[in-house]
Amino acid sequence: MARLFVYAVIVWIAYFLVKKIGRALVGPSGPRDQVRGPVSDAELIRDPQCGAYFLKQKGVKGVVEGQVIHFCSEQCYDKYLKSRSHY
Repeated sequence: MARLFVYAVIVWIAYFLVKKIGRALVGPSGPRDQVRGPVSDAELIRDPQCGAYFLKQKGVKGVVEGQVIHFCSEQCYDKYLKSRSHY
């Protein structure tokens, strides 16, 4: 029984040593240790035509019935206008 206890203690010590050495080799990780850059004004929005999400500043602005609507591309804007003309 004492031998089993000694083996368990050795395994426990080895585990923590390996864990500590691993952290030293890899470096800091996790949200607390990471250096974060400035927060950007990136906003993801959904294209009403195809449903794709895209950055607002990368999209195409279109005016439909006096409302500004953002699209992922000129093609989606054109398709949206064509689909609206059927009503």
